[in-house]
Amino acid sequence: MITAFLLITADREHLASLGPRLAACPGIVEVYTTTGEVDFIAKLAVPDLEALAALVHDRLAEIEGIAATSTHLAMRRYNPAEIQAAYDLGVD
Repeated sequence: MITAFLLITADREHLASLGPRLAACPGIVEVYTTTGEVDFIAKLAVPDLEALAALVHDRLAEIEGIAATSTHLAMRRYNPAEIQAAYDLGVD
């Protein structure tokens, strides 16, 4: 499973409607509105790079209101509960 984060800049007239449309896309598991340079951050979970390419380049291209995107692949995941569980088992 590949996890990626998609930073999305929206056309101003579509800000209110874009979030729910993004959240309805298969492969997008969470969508957040944000402050700063981008309008939305979406968390993607797809089986492989081909599915990621299809989602970002094909599916999202069909959604009106997206002005720009930037895709960031997740490399490692750090979860405090999982780290503590490893120490509890004696993993160094």
